[in-house]
Amino acid sequence: MAAAKDTSYGNPPFLQKLGAIATLVLELPVSIGWTLLTSPFHRTNKHKTLIRIAGVKLFRVLTGRLNAKQLQWGMGDTLDVYKAHMKSQKLPLVVDELGENSRLLWFGERRTDRVILYFHGGAYIIPPAICVPPFWTFALGELKSRGKETGFAMLQYSLHPTATFPTQLKQAVLAVQHLLDSGVAPQNIQLTGDSAGGNMIFKLISHILHPVPSVPRLTLSSPFSGAYAMSPWVNLTSDTGSMITNGDSDVIGREALIYWGNIVLNGVLEEYRPYLEPYYAPEDWFANMSSVVKRVFITAGDAECLRDSIVVFADRVAKQHPAVQFLLQKHGVHNDPFFDFMGSGQVRGELTPPILDFFASD
Repeated sequence: MAAAKDTSYGNPPFLQKLGAIATLVLELPVSIGWTLLTSPFHRTNKHKTLIRIAGVKLFRVLTGRLNAKQLQWGMGDTLDVYKAHMKSQKLPLVVDELGENSRLLWFGERRTDRVILYFHGGAYIIPPAICVPPFWTFALGELKSRGKETGFAMLQYSLHPTATFPTQLKQAVLAVQHLLDSGVAPQNIQLTGDSAGGNMIFKLISHILHPVPSVPRLTLSSPFSGAYAMSPWVNLTSDTGSMITNGDSDVIGREALIYWGNIVLNGVLEEYRPYLEPYYAPEDWFANMSSVVKRVFITAGDAECLRDSIVVFADRVAKQHPAVQFLLQKHGVHNDPFFDFMGSGQVRGELTPPILDFFASD
């Protein structure tokens, strides 16, 4: 079934569409060219391949120059990205309707023995970038080669401004409940998410520990097998430290992060801030987290704007859960592993092996 379209999503005025096209045609080639030319002298780019540098700059320019509606217009929605990827892989669409305008989008056959439930990033505003599905397809192939064949389902949740908190949390609960009702045991589910998807993981855990009254409760018979958060967006309002020092090296600049954070937090009551910004949750907020998930893996890039917030948050979580692993990638940008899949090649970056090890070790 086609996703319901809301005219408030991805529908910029005509002049803004022209502006987006002008950015692509006029500004982008010059910006990428200059970045490639100066890359040997840049503190982080000198360690990257040219295609990686170009891909990161592409995303940096688009997220820095285009507003939310322009980005949505150019990228489509999550279902569009999924359909394009499955077509490129010559695979059938496997979609589970969940209600509340949300869906589970399977990368291959449904499974009940081993399932990764993926919450994509994009600041709750845009769909996953086109380099994201190829990374997960690669990861699934690698897990299969290790004898750990795994089902993979991406949640299509509502994006701003079509819905606000707690809609996305409700949809995440629906996704988990659907898997449980389909016969998937909690101990056979691994949660994963990048950026806002990482935020969604901790939002879901927060809800299980501290239920939001307007959201259906989620009761687990056992903890989830694991949760992996890549560059989780745990602090939507910070403008200090690495937000400034890494402003010229990351795939997303501080201005875009602050702009998106203000959109997501607009109208949210203060009492719900820990769900949206777990960085500011009370000290003992995740004290019983081990009853929800057995293992937690958090990664960040040394060159990303969100670095400092993630480092502090990971340390706090580690004090409240006995099985938390944190890895900081040298010279890494936000969601760094995905950008190895900007071209046609499949490159194992520094983070990819430990990510695969985490999913294979349950």
